[in-house]
Amino acid sequence: IGSNDFRISDMGTDGDADFDALRVAVTHNTTDNEYLVVWAGEDQALANEFEIYGQRIDGSSGTTLGTNELGVNDFKISDMGDDNSTDYSGFEPDITYNDFNNEYLVVWEGEDNIAPLVIGETEIFGQRLSGNTAAEVGNNDFRISDMGTDANTNIFAFTPKVNYNAANNEYLVVWSGDDDGGTSVDNEYEIYGQRLVASTGLEIGVNDFRISDMSTDGDADFDALEQA
Repeated sequence: IGSNDFRISDMGTDGDADFDALRVAVTHNTTDNEYLVVWAGEDQALANEFEIYGQRIDGSSGTTLGTNELGVNDFKISDMGDDNSTDYSGFEPDITYNDFNNEYLVVWEGEDNIAPLVIGETEIFGQRLSGNTAAEVGNNDFRISDMGTDANTNIFAFTPKVNYNAANNEYLVVWSGDDDGGTSVDNEYEIYGQRLVASTGLEIGVNDFRISDMSTDGDADFDALEQA
């Protein structure tokens, strides 16, 4: 339907292989009949620093919105660490749409320099976006996961997924991670989750609750990875 293989992202200057767009995710906005596509990318303005970017797409025509009156082309969503620092990055985004509040929630794995986080410590972050404009809503790059003790770079969270629960107006974010609490040990990867209030992004219930139980606790030979 519509244009064949139409291009969405414009990372860096055409012909420059140093700037890429990777790990794409998309959701549909049923209120405004448009899509929001998100990806991890390197753009020329940030010198090989991976961040999360987005682009609105017209749901009726399949043409890119944002080059005219409806927002910025390839707008930046995440702000991991200092600009132009490759020590901090955003990667592996996912996205869902909330029709009650007409908002998106974008989640990703990232490294940030907000204390007590340190270089090499990967956690899950999120950003709410307006369904009408894709402008940021609420706290910037709010932290969702708390894997292990802060500043421990051996314990981390990665590859998040998110979905919206219309019945309770809340989000569920899940991810792969290792933890150092209870009977878990380093390099023992399980699936964890966090419920969030859709209208605020605040956490609900148990913090970083564990979902999977692969083999015997404390045995790092059995893992749960790459959730759908």
